[in-house]
Amino acid sequence: MALHFIDISDKESIIEVFGSIGEGWDSSKSNTAITMSKELARIKALKSKVITVKINSLGGDVNHALAIYDLLEEHSAEVVTQVIGLCASAATIIAAAGTIRKMSKNALYLIHQCSSYIGRANEMQLASELESQQTVNKRILSIYTEMCGSKNSQEVTELFVANSGQGKWIEANEALRLGFVTDIYNETRKAACINKKTFENSLLPALPVEYADFLTDEESQPATLPNDSNILDFFRNLFLNKNSNQNQQPMKNLFPLLCLAASLADESYNKEKGATFSDEQLQALEAKLKEYADLKAAFETMKTEKETTQNSVSALQKKYDDLKAIVDKLPGEVPKVEGNDPQGNATATFADWQKSNKYYQDISGEV
Repeated sequence: MALHFIDISDKESIIEVFGSIGEGWDSSKSNTAITMSKELARIKALKSKVITVKINSLGGDVNHALAIYDLLEEHSAEVVTQVIGLCASAATIIAAAGTIRKMSKNALYLIHQCSSYIGRANEMQLASELESQQTVNKRILSIYTEMCGSKNSQEVTELFVANSGQGKWIEANEALRLGFVTDIYNETRKAACINKKTFENSLLPALPVEYADFLTDEESQPATLPNDSNILDFFRNLFLNKNSNQNQQPMKNLFPLLCLAASLADESYNKEKGATFSDEQLQALEAKLKEYADLKAAFETMKTEKETTQNSVSALQKKYDDLKAIVDKLPGEVPKVEGNDPQGNATATFADWQKSNKYYQDISGEV
């Protein structure tokens, strides 16, 4: 139920938008304009030529959606949007940002007028809200009609105001005919993808009967990779985690895990046939795994060097403390020695001084 960033290469970067847009009714706070802006900055640093935005969302905050739309529109990379489940309300605004717009043959699409939650309001406040909604509706409709073309503008407008402005669900073929999407792709039907309670809170029209299995009682979303859905970060954590038992296993034992990760990250994964890799993908994966193995080796070397340095410092500190203890016991002034030779110089030997001096006896143990 969050925006996930997957930095694949300099050729393509993928952003997943699952759950509500903005800080919506499903408590998601990840699909915001600020988050999208940060992720697009990361993508810009990667110099990716294509950005694929995968969408499975019932909508949310129209202001965030419009801001995200503008951010995608102004980005230098080519934007491809991909509807993989339900795309409704504000989510359709984000979907419209793609120059290429894909939709699963099993997905549903819904546009409608904007709405707001108004508590106690006087006549002037209601009038102001109505004016704001009319302005927003005009902006949203202009995005749809510009995308779908003038020949479909009448049908698009009818969809927009259908069902007292709540809209109605359309399937992929209808979305393609009207111009909401430019391509339909085949996708294995998912048994469930949206929580029932979340769907009810959205106040959207009921789903067609044949799509009832899109709703689930479980608090879950389509499977994604652990943590931040970044496959490279996932394997980096795997190989650099010193507590992981996987580090001690041969690489062949990790291959099933690689296949699992690929199946979760790639919508083309076939449950019956499994996942296949091209030579280029295998080479890239092998290079990344080697890179992380080298990083781990470097980390272990640095850790060993650190421990050696710490031991050396401890040994030097002990020597220093021992010498300092001896120095602290020495007198502040050299004791005066009695006796003179014919030239007036001291005649007492150092041995005489040793025997008579209590400080020397204290530190040497001699009596």
